[in-house]
Amino acid sequence: MFSPNKKNNINEEIAPDTPEMRSILIRSSPTMMPTSSQIQLPKIPTSTTFITSKILEATTNWELQTIPKVPELYHVGRSCVTVSNCEGHQIASRIYECLRQQSLSIIFEENTVVCETSCHTKFIVKIFEDEEQFIVEVQRRTGCSYTCQKISRAILRAAKGSKALPESPTLTVPVSILKKNQEQEEVIEVDEETKEEDISNALYLIAQEEHDVQMIGMSALVDITAKSHVSVKDSNFDFISKYILHQPQDDKDNQSKLRLDALIVLANLLKQKSIQAQFVIDNGLLQRLIADLAHNNMHVAFQAARCMTSICHLSSSLKANITEFGVATVIDQAYEEGEACHKLLETEAEQLKLFSNVR
Repeated sequence: MFSPNKKNNINEEIAPDTPEMRSILIRSSPTMMPTSSQIQLPKIPTSTTFITSKILEATTNWELQTIPKVPELYHVGRSCVTVSNCEGHQIASRIYECLRQQSLSIIFEENTVVCETSCHTKFIVKIFEDEEQFIVEVQRRTGCSYTCQKISRAILRAAKGSKALPESPTLTVPVSILKKNQEQEEVIEVDEETKEEDISNALYLIAQEEHDVQMIGMSALVDITAKSHVSVKDSNFDFISKYILHQPQDDKDNQSKLRLDALIVLANLLKQKSIQAQFVIDNGLLQRLIADLAHNNMHVAFQAARCMTSICHLSSSLKANITEFGVATVIDQAYEEGEACHKLLETEAEQLKLFSNVR
């Protein structure tokens, strides 16, 4: 029987066979760095994880069986060029290399390429045959018109075989002006309190139910974390794991866009050393990041590679654990994918090889 004078609480363990109740202090075990045996790679079917040589070969070129003529009543937009004295496959090859250099996510649909930037600007590139010449057209679908215009100019120049626009010449600035500008920058430099307020506003928007509002907040957070180090508690970014661990069924819906932005924010935070590498372990993200290195969306794979590179750079313990997983094959595949169609992924995967000592 329990004594009526004793008060039960969550820290007491009651033994019915004993006359008295004893209070037991329960302490949580200390957080320790997981070993390679404790962290297990997710089991993902080979067909969805790695690109086979046949698929890789198909993605390295824009294979056009036939190039259709301009349909009747079809209005060709202003962002177009005509190309003559050249074969259609040569134009397609030029365009494809330009898209690779721009590091876009691309999908082929006969004479059309559907392209999307990491900031969710989507446009299409079409090729038509017109008598003895070809017409290359770029049409914006959604997103930033300035971004689309900038990339479309590069695509149309590439289609004609023109070189990329030269970079603006570097001019020498007098030392006196440099010092003056430096003083002004120090005066108007944003303090930590203002930065924290901006982050709080972004987090407030992300916490809302409307997807459009969440996108605005996440976009703001991407911009803030990319510029400089932020001094905010790691726990304020725990929401990132919710988006990264969620696997949207449709790669084109708002949830997939939010997930990509969350990956960008995480990569920015790790690169700027705004959070510790242990954050990835505490939130159970390491498995997902390794799997995302072989994601069919090149933007997702690139951001995962950025995260992994920073993790290897920040934590020697995690770096040792990661290399024990035998992820060399995944990194090699990411490098091959980038080499085929995403320049930024190619460069980042090469850096990941060096930082993780994967050969």
